[in-house]
Amino acid sequence: MIRRLPARLATLLPAVLLALAAAAPAAAQAVLAGPWTKAALYGGDVRSLAPAPDDPEIVYAGTTHGHVYVSRDGGETWRSPGVVEVAFPGWVVSDLVWDEVRPGRLWAALWGLWGGGLVAFSDDGGASWTYREGLSDTRVYTLSTVPGRPGRVYAGTLTGVWRSDDTGATWRRVSEHLPEIYKVTSLLVGPEPETVIAGTWQRAYKSEDGGATWRGLYTGMVPDSEVFTLVPVPGAPEVLWASTCGWVYQSTDRGESWQRFQQGFEDRRTPAFAALPSGKLLAGTTDGLHVSDDDGRTWARIGPKGLSVFEIAWHPRRPERVWVATEGSGVWVSEDGGASFERRATGMTNVRVAALLASERRVLAAVNNAGLASGVYGSRDGLRFSAEPSPLPTVLDLAAHGPALYAATERGLWESRGDAWRMVGELGPGRVEQVLSSPERLIVRTAGGFWELAGPRFAPLESRQAPAKSAALAGDELWLGDGESLYRLADGTHYALEAPTATGRIAPAGRGLLLWAEDGLWLRGGGLDRSWVRFASGADRALATGDDRFAALVVSADGAALADAATGRLHPVPLPVRPRDVSAAAVHDGRLLLGTAGYGLWVTELALEAGAGPGGATTAAAP
Repeated sequence: MIRRLPARLATLLPAVLLALAAAAPAAAQAVLAGPWTKAALYGGDVRSLAPAPDDPEIVYAGTTHGHVYVSRDGGETWRSPGVVEVAFPGWVVSDLVWDEVRPGRLWAALWGLWGGGLVAFSDDGGASWTYREGLSDTRVYTLSTVPGRPGRVYAGTLTGVWRSDDTGATWRRVSEHLPEIYKVTSLLVGPEPETVIAGTWQRAYKSEDGGATWRGLYTGMVPDSEVFTLVPVPGAPEVLWASTCGWVYQSTDRGESWQRFQQGFEDRRTPAFAALPSGKLLAGTTDGLHVSDDDGRTWARIGPKGLSVFEIAWHPRRPERVWVATEGSGVWVSEDGGASFERRATGMTNVRVAALLASERRVLAAVNNAGLASGVYGSRDGLRFSAEPSPLPTVLDLAAHGPALYAATERGLWESRGDAWRMVGELGPGRVEQVLSSPERLIVRTAGGFWELAGPRFAPLESRQAPAKSAALAGDELWLGDGESLYRLADGTHYALEAPTATGRIAPAGRGLLLWAEDGLWLRGGGLDRSWVRFASGADRALATGDDRFAALVVSADGAALADAATGRLHPVPLPVRPRDVSAAAVHDGRLLLGTAGYGLWVTELALEAGAGPGGATTAAAP
């Protein structure tokens, strides 16, 4: 049953709010008091490693979001080697390679998150980069320079093998006559300068004339075995290992024939491999790191299950030191030749913060898509977070209600009343979109409807309307939008809400509502008899901050602003990342916290004290 509410006059809002809202575009003022800094919430989606050839204490790491980190203490701590925080924003640093001919030159292979490829090199330890753009139409996965051939560089790309003879200024595709050489993710040059082996999406290919002609290395390798790595064995130039999407292969004749090994593996997909001088073999899978001490005949997992490994590196001057690049949890380091590993991510801030919660007790940050580093991290001040998370499924929303904390995840609703989390049984393991909390009510939105905490348990709320696409609790009343209309849900009845646009989405704003769509952004005070006040022409998203005054961070393609529920203004917020990479926001103890999609958690001081209007005058919050 749908009942339409009577219209209310705008004069029911305080006159001061209307006046300030009307003046907002001309009077908007800076709201940040200081620069952005990174919170100590550490992790990294590391795809590439490059130990410095002349120093076992120095190692470089590249991530999926364009970071290049350097460690000068063997991998204990990490930092950016340049002034710029992210060397290649929007690019995956898929390979870092030291030049075989020019000492001190570091090459980077890059592919774009939205397509395209790029090659760059640095001659100053990553402080600055020189770009080579001739491969912009194809993703670049790997690079190889050639001993004895100054200026020659091979690039393994989505469209095959490319070669440059002028240090990357120009390129030509040397595998063009063989179209099946496609998606080249590994290259191995030598021992002769004109010999190169390319690992592709389905087996390996070899050229012995600098790429002029190619032939397949088929014998013994199962068709459709994507070759992620090609690794020579120290001291045995004819012996090669290939790690693939179907376990690992050994060749004793430089790739002419292969033998597959798989006994003891807990997962078949093996993106990383290392052959240590001790004879120990290490293979990194998407479900753990594996070791063999019997030339690959048998394997056993070492370290935690679920660790997704992208690359393994060791230093020839200190072969007992091994680095492992992982999905989400940064770099793991061994100081005993691979017998044991420990996580080392201090200084790496390549994490995806999907949700933030600022309560009186602490700040919570949900990190997703980070492998073993996924879960909820806690902080007392919003600056320093726990080293390890409380592991949870992919988190979509966080809320506090009384003494309990709640997490909406892709696999159920989770509750914490202390240090441990448990799944709320009555909702089951399905996807939970949102958790809404007010002093009196706790409501959960799923794909199928709403649940409310009633006593010690949750009970479904009766609703006969189309599934909601957005919802908010304002003044202990549940408001929802289905993409066509806005409603208040009470006792199973949907009361239509008169609104400036029917297709907008809503978010809580203190005790009121924020409504946004392409054609506008509006604030509505709490209670049934309030009217909408227009903020701006439109917005892409409004991220609730949990603060009564600065209720939401409004994000558009052009930037972001804090919605001030006390004054009816939008305060521009200069962002440290692109607007599309902003994923969560919270206000805590006079600070604005900004969660990002791969660039960590940023923090800045707010210039205006809570409740202070323009010029420091106190302004009442919108009722």
